[in-house]
This record gives sequence, C-alpha cells and structure tokens, in this order.
Amino acid sequence: MWKRKIIVIGAGAWGGWSAYLLQKAGYQVTLVDQYGPGNKLSGSGGKTRIIRMAYGGDPDYTRMTHRSFELWQEHEQFWNDKLYHETGALWMFGDTEPLYATKSKPVMESLGYPLDEIPLEKASQKYGQINFEGITKTYWEPKCGYLEAARATQVVAGQFQKTGGTFLEERIMGVWGENQIDSLTTESGIELKADQYIFACGPWVTNLFPQLKPYIFASRQEVYYFRAPDKHQAPDLPIWIEFQPEQDELMRYGIPDHFDSGFKVAYDERNVPINPDKDSREVTAEKLLEISKVVAHRFPALRDAELIDHRICVYENSLDGEFIMDQTPGYSNGILLGGSSGHGFKMGPAIGEMVKDNIDSGVQFPVAFKLERLFQSDAVKSQYEVD
Repeated sequence: MWKRKIIVIGAGAWGGWSAYLLQKAGYQVTLVDQYGPGNKLSGSGGKTRIIRMAYGGDPDYTRMTHRSFELWQEHEQFWNDKLYHETGALWMFGDTEPLYATKSKPVMESLGYPLDEIPLEKASQKYGQINFEGITKTYWEPKCGYLEAARATQVVAGQFQKTGGTFLEERIMGVWGENQIDSLTTESGIELKADQYIFACGPWVTNLFPQLKPYIFASRQEVYYFRAPDKHQAPDLPIWIEFQPEQDELMRYGIPDHFDSGFKVAYDERNVPINPDKDSREVTAEKLLEISKVVAHRFPALRDAELIDHRICVYENSLDGEFIMDQTPGYSNGILLGGSSGHGFKMGPAIGEMVKDNIDSGVQFPVAFKLERLFQSDAVKSQYEVD
C-alpha cells in the first residue's frame, strides 16, 4: 500500500535522488524529464563534478556535503558501482587573503575533515607539473574527488526504477490548479495527477513559473578537455582550484584526466546568459584563448595541447548564488528545488534525503534557502565570494 502519489519533475542530481529516496520510503513516485537523465543539455550532464568539503565556512553546505559523502559511498557499496573517485584537492591563492580556505578549515575540522596549509616549496616538490608563479598560499584537502556526473544520474534513475518507480520522458507544459496543484500537462497531451509535486527542473523552472524570472537565471560556462601528457592524470595530479586577486569574481579549476577523456579545465562565472533550449553550445574563440593561456602558464607541459572535447555547462543560478528549497509559489502541495548555481550536483543525496524527510516527517528546510529572501536580494558575482 503506497503512502501517497508524488511526481518529481527533473531527473538530474536533485530530482533523481529525491525520487529514489521517496520511492524507497514507500511513496508511489513518477519521475519526469524532458530529455532523460544525464542528457547533454542538462545541468547534471557531462562526465565529472567535483565533491569537496571546503565551503568558505558555510555550515549548511558543509554539513550537507558531509551527509552526501556518506550517502554516495554507502550507495556505491549497495549498488556495487564506483561513482566517486578520490584525488584530493590543491587550493591555490594568488596575492590575496585565502579567506575561502581559512573560513572553511574550522567548520570542516569539526566534522573530521582536514584542510591544511602546505608550504609552497613542498607543493612544488610534490607537483612538479605545476608552475606556482603568482601563487602565495596553498592548501591541501585530502577528502575531495570527483563524481561521474551523467552516469551517476543515470544510475540513480535506474535504481529508482528497480525499486518500482515510474520514469516518463516528457516535457511539462502546464501547471494547473488554485492554491493546490490539481494536475500537470505534458507536451504530448498527457495529464499527470498526484498528491505532491516536486520541481527540480533546473533552468527550465522559469518556463513553468514565470514569476521566478527575476530571481533565477541561467548562465553558460565553457568546459574544455585538453589532451593530457604524461603525469597529468590521476593519481599523479589532484583536483586544483585557483583564486587570483585581480579577478576575485572568477575561480578556475581542473580535474586530472582519468578516463582518457582529457585534462578538464573550467571556471566559475555567471555573467553570460543562455537559453538552454535555443542558444549555441559551441565554445567561443575568445574564451578558449583566455583559458589556453591560463593552462599553458600553470601547466607548462600543456602548452599547445590539443583540445579534444568541450561542452557548455548550464548553471541555474539564484540571484544570490544560494540554493532554493521551499514551497512552490502559489501552491501548498508543491516543493521548489532550485538555484543549484553550479555547485549543487555533489549534494544530490543530501537534498533528496531532506525532501524525503520534509514530506515524510515535516522536517523543515533550512531558513537560508527560503525563496522570500530573494525578494530584497542583490545579485552576487560568484558562489565563492566570502566576507
């Protein structure tokens, strides 16, 4: 006997884990996605995503990542499927105060995760592949690695269906009802009804709720994969993350090649909008030249390295860069999950569990993630801004 019927819209990291954990908890769940889990247009697409504990001292995100680590690794064993690959992370700071690290350290240590400053000389000796010119501080985070992104999303959706959940590949076109959602309609004309609705549809959420457009926007981030020379693969190199003071709104990072798919290089920036259905997914020559210079400077062996792949990653940003976990505007039986803002993939398991606990036991979402905070909020440049 099912507890209640639930429809989850969006089969990315947040929607997939929510659907899976709710189905396991005894609900009758239908998971709907317009292109399928892990598709190349989605925010959960692509090969890899970083999972890290350092969060600038934010207690909510640090605790959520801690719980996600537990759930990712618990389910890896349960499913007998390797999705997390540990590399450690080297945090590098230019001539600026390393606030992101120093504020992260005590919160991480309270949960048993170290983040230690290491001398530049030691970092240079260990990682001779890196040119440390312009770097003044380095920190080492051992409990850090990457998750297989698209494949993990597909695995979660598959496990959801194995537990009895129903997957439907459809585009939701309309939300109907007053005060409560009565039904959803799909592009092909199907009417869907449930007791509870969960919207985790990333940058497409404003199509269903246009009133959210002032508070949620999509931006494009270019991601590059260069042919990796010797000693530029895991485990010879860790994940690296770099901050420079002259561009404090921009963080660059990379994931060492592991599956012969290339040396991944990307950045965190939110000033180029994108329509996820219509706009080009090609890289721009200007940005590629900029990143190629960064790579050649920091990793001299990659000078003139061949670009073997690229993709456009879509960020679904809240105005202030923080998550949204709240009641759907205007509907008491809807939950809105949004604002993953480029850093939400790793927390899929914890967010799914929080959704399950909210529906199952009435456990409230963190106040910091309420939608109403955005009504008087200013936009931020990056999730990495700390005071």
